Amino acid sequence: MHSCPAAALAAFICVACGTLGSTQDGGGPAAEGATPDGAALDASAPDVGACDPLDHPPYASPPYAGVHAGPGNNDLVACTAASAYAERWHALKGLGVAQPNTFSPDGATIYVTTTQPTPEVCSLHALDAATGEVHWCKAILGAVGAAADVDTDGNLYVAATGAVRSFRPDGTERWTFTLDAVDGEAAYGSHFGAAGLLVTATSAGRLLLLDRADGHAAASMDLLTTFGLARPAPGTSLNLRDLLPEAVRIDMERVYGQGGALLSVLGGAGAGYTDNTVAIGPDGTIYAIGWGVAAGKSAVVQVHVDVTPNGVSLRPGWRLDAVQNSASSPSVSPDGHWLKIEDGNTAAALLAPQAFPATARLADVSACNGNTDTDPDPAVCAPAVVLPLASGPALGASPVLDDAEHYLWDVQLATLTRTENPPDVSRYAGDTLVWATDLPEGAAFTSVLTLTRDAILGTMTRVTAGGTKLVGVALPETAESELVVLDRETGAVRFHTPVSDDSTATVTIGPDGALYANLLGLISAFAVQTEIVGGVVRFDPQQAGP
Repeated sequence: MHSCPAAALAAFICVACGTLGSTQDGGGPAAEGATPDGAALDASAPDVGACDPLDHPPYASPPYAGVHAGPGNNDLVACTAASAYAERWHALKGLGVAQPNTFSPDGATIYVTTTQPTPEVCSLHALDAATGEVHWCKAILGAVGAAADVDTDGNLYVAATGAVRSFRPDGTERWTFTLDAVDGEAAYGSHFGAAGLLVTATSAGRLLLLDRADGHAAASMDLLTTFGLARPAPGTSLNLRDLLPEAVRIDMERVYGQGGALLSVLGGAGAGYTDNTVAIGPDGTIYAIGWGVAAGKSAVVQVHVDVTPNGVSLRPGWRLDAVQNSASSPSVSPDGHWLKIEDGNTAAALLAPQAFPATARLADVSACNGNTDTDPDPAVCAPAVVLPLASGPALGASPVLDDAEHYLWDVQLATLTRTENPPDVSRYAGDTLVWATDLPEGAAFTSVLTLTRDAILGTMTRVTAGGTKLVGVALPETAESELVVLDRETGAVRFHTPVSDDSTATVTIGPDGALYANLLGLISAFAVQTEIVGGVVRFDPQQAGP
């Protein structure tokens, strides 16, 4: 999901040892290394979970770094999952979290971006990792669409509506890069790239590389002009806010706000170039996804970064065409050989997802670079693997690892109450199915997949059917969610425990092995009799056995 962010948002209208600490409720105060490589599990690792810190400057040391766990967007962390977890605290109730939390260099502080029901409510929060206490917070319009990137000095970088901003660890502002206010330009998600520059793509179709020291643009590219991309003609968007049942609308507005912007982003109805996060390969090559070369198409574009003593420059590579919009940020395998996207997302697909073809597409980067792929045009990269998404457009970005190991998972509003659906999570090697898992008792996987060396982390949700409909689509009556840990080798459920909402975004893992469930609660929102709780929940690893 951008991040729903917002890749995570885009799916639906586009898933302790010792004494536990007390529950915290931050509530939403007003403003004042080695890249993980999927190596085999170390048999000597403690059962309570263990993580290797990054050694990959300018990222800070904790293993989970930024949206989708790092610049490759492959959601892989060098951690071992524990056998069991217990809730320690629940903070920021009443606010939705659409992106992963991030960590200070010492892991003692976590940073969380949230929804903003009213403009004066904080949307960037610094929390004590041990207690959930809010140290400081800031009201930043549109911060919900991006995680806070943290560098080795502990400085924060937040892409948002109208600006990209940097803060010191104590919350004081370092600099602001102002975007185009006339077009309401917004930046969605960022990563550190070549030469330690902050890389982001904007809703206006600009690729920006910002200097971390002072925020000036070290390089930029107009992706629309450079790649001949077509800006969609203005049209009438599906106004879901006016179609929502009153109980659902009130619940959403209480947590997400009364404006139509969030609902327009959901399901590909947004008017901007992108609401996803760029991916950066291990060689610094950038991949951005947005509009395509014609109506009804989208495309991933490849941009090379050249760093010389005289500065930084950008030059175009190829593009990978896709269908309609995407709820999927591009994902690059740790070795840089494979690129993956998922497509087919439109506002109309929310109501009839199976009527709109959607696919997962894997590209062989080396073949496309050398023009040995199946498309003779050197400006076009033809996918090496195309797999249909049986339930329709995917909820969010999907991991790809070395040797074309990748995962499919589907959850759609229109299929939540059905008893027969495709498998909830599947693992593939290229186009070959390795395993497929149906979660117990009719649950659906309802967050982005976070991969450890041995497990898959996320949330799963069970719904009950009711009589309320949204333009012919049966809405759930109730929703009950759980934190869930799957075995990465088999897909079997290893552990599950209740949590207040579906994540829809990401479950992260900290340097001490604790899990953080970031709760957007979209399924809770659509469930007529279930209210969104939201916030972030810390779960501590527990020792297995008596």
